[in-house]
Amino acid sequence: MITSIELENFKLFSEQTYEFNPEFNLIAGVNGSGKSSLLKALAISLAGWAHAYIKSENNLRPIEDNEIREIEKDGRFDLTKKTSIRARGIFPIINRFGNLINGKVNWVRYREEGNSTTYLGGGIRYESRYDGSYSPTEYNLNLSTLGRDVLHFIENDKQFDLPVIAFYECDRLWISKGNIDVESSAQKQFSRFDPYLDCFHTGADDKAIGEWLLKLELAELQKKIKSPMKSAIEFAAKAAMENCVGFGFDFEESRVMVRFEDGSSTPFEHLSDGQRTILGLFCDIARRAAILNPHLKENICSETKGVILIDELDLHLHPKWQRRVIEDLRKIFPKMQFICTTHSTFLIQSLRSSSELIMMDGEPLLDYNNKGIEEIARNMGVSSPEVSQLYNDMKSIAHDFLNTLDDEDLSPEEFHERFNEQLASLIAPYANNPAYQAFLERKYALKTGEEL
Repeated sequence: MITSIELENFKLFSEQTYEFNPEFNLIAGVNGSGKSSLLKALAISLAGWAHAYIKSENNLRPIEDNEIREIEKDGRFDLTKKTSIRARGIFPIINRFGNLINGKVNWVRYREEGNSTTYLGGGIRYESRYDGSYSPTEYNLNLSTLGRDVLHFIENDKQFDLPVIAFYECDRLWISKGNIDVESSAQKQFSRFDPYLDCFHTGADDKAIGEWLLKLELAELQKKIKSPMKSAIEFAAKAAMENCVGFGFDFEESRVMVRFEDGSSTPFEHLSDGQRTILGLFCDIARRAAILNPHLKENICSETKGVILIDELDLHLHPKWQRRVIEDLRKIFPKMQFICTTHSTFLIQSLRSSSELIMMDGEPLLDYNNKGIEEIARNMGVSSPEVSQLYNDMKSIAHDFLNTLDDEDLSPEEFHERFNEQLASLIAPYANNPAYQAFLERKYALKTGEEL
């Protein structure tokens, strides 16, 4: 769990601190306010942990060149001297006595001028096994050592619940990459630490889910017992989609199939964009939890902890799904911390308290859970949300034009000369609304005595 993050010279942020709710966090703001940048900073922080569990180029996630803040000076832009991301949080660790406890961790990842390396530093306070307090002394943090201690703990057949770390960016659509090769997939071996390899590159296609389901289906056939890991992903699928009663690999079709209450089955790739997005998200989180913590069995979804980052949670979702997606995530994964971005007033309305909402650009925090959609939209800077922008534009133009006609003290001939072309230009964009055009033309005719 991440409790706070401090950004210094990262992208558009000069110095900024954000605190997070332990359960759900929704980041809202206009385009360009830094919502996605904040998620990327969190991903960079979490990469320190993912890389500690399993070393890979894919999960290293350094601070990129284009993420270093630039400052304009004398007509030119210069890179800042140092870019840093400092996070604080609580994570399960193994202490120096070999005991499983929590650690209160303060860690920073940073880059300095003229150096392409992203460094890592920080400190840790150890939890007391007796009263739950934390050590007054902050010790040097070595994430590689912590990761190695966890690995040794697991190798000694001791149970350790690994946290899910995943970043779902807004390019996730779960596009099918074709049929799965049954033979090669059946021989594929999975490690408990595999979900950390691609935790910052999620949602590209459904092949990972399909290959994993295939392995579980084969294991069920061989052992003649239902796999709790497969049950976990089916549980998530049923929660994600109404009327879904099953989610599994079809050997005849060599692809993932979704089964519905009416007895029909649909290939995953034939679902709508919204269905694939929501189903892929829930099932991928469940898949990662099941691979990381198979020992939790039927409690995989309910007991696994972790930090899940989701950019544009409302992506491709019908408003009906937007209203329930947050509660569904809470219900299926109650011990995970979610940090998401959105533009959706429906998502904001479904939060439980204002402490779960992070408004960018310093907008005030309000309790939105009992507010109407229109009131929430107004607080987000949307004027007259009960009607369309087109309607507002038409109303404003008509109002201004009629006021001008009433205020000008001119002869009919002078009116016609001054306003004939203006009226034509005003009504031209609304050629598909003859009633609107006729109304303005009639008002014009009454004032000038001339029909158009």
